[in-house]
Amino acid sequence: MKTVFLSIVLLFSITVSIFAQNKSGVKAEEFDTAIKKKGIQLLDVRRPAEYEEGHIKGSTLANWEDKAEFEKHAQHLDKDKPVYVYCRSGKRSSAAADFLSEKGFKNVVNLEGGILGWKQEGKEVEAGQKSLGAASVSQH
Repeated sequence: MKTVFLSIVLLFSITVSIFAQNKSGVKAEEFDTAIKKKGIQLLDVRRPAEYEEGHIKGSTLANWEDKAEFEKHAQHLDKDKPVYVYCRSGKRSSAAADFLSEKGFKNVVNLEGGILGWKQEGKEVEAGQKSLGAASVSQH
């Protein structure tokens, strides 16, 4: 009985450890530095109107609130390349990051504080330019 209990605890610890490695949250400065690297995928998971008002340059719109649209975009992402996600304040992107991690993405990074935190740190955004669709997922 003791062995079964220890096995369950060990399995749970390993599972938690794996998910902790798959998803992380970073502040605007670290996020900004990271998204300038080659091979990353940058997703804005807000609604289309929010995206058009201003988004991080190079991001692709993947509306988290439209699950079918989001899953369609996720199918075009490379699970082996880092995925950086953000929303308005960090809530939707955290949920999206959890979803991607559960789907087997190896490195998912959420922008803490979302685009509000990004702007508060004086980081630039660009307006307009709706996403061209799932096939256009930005990969730097």
